[in-house]
Amino acid sequence: MAHINGEKLGRWSLRLDAAYCAVLGVAVALAAPHLTQVVTLPAMVFVVAGGMVVVWAGAVLWLLSRVPLRWALRLVMAVNVLATAVVAVASATAATLLVVLAILAIAIDIALFATSQAVALRALPARAQG
Repeated sequence: MAHINGEKLGRWSLRLDAAYCAVLGVAVALAAPHLTQVVTLPAMVFVVAGGMVVVWAGAVLWLLSRVPLRWALRLVMAVNVLATAVVAVASATAATLLVVLAILAIAIDIALFATSQAVALRALPARAQG
């Protein structure tokens, strides 16, 4: 079995997570008027949520550059687990099966980021535990 470089995987996971959050947050905020037609939530909920996700993307990059990698991975992984649950529950308000499946796909994407962060944490050497 090949050795996983926890530091490389962790840094890439956090960078990709931040990029994904930035793109998703902007898309959700811009699509808010259209999203209210398929999910029974007010447009402002999508605008605020999208904005928060963009801010979170910046926070992930800040964490990556300012705190020990192990701490950044743990925090981002915990937020991703919470976000997975929130997004999955939000899918219950969708009007059609196709929309439910699309929202659940986003929840799965977020869960995959949390998984990659967990793998990176386990692969970090003991000296990098900081």
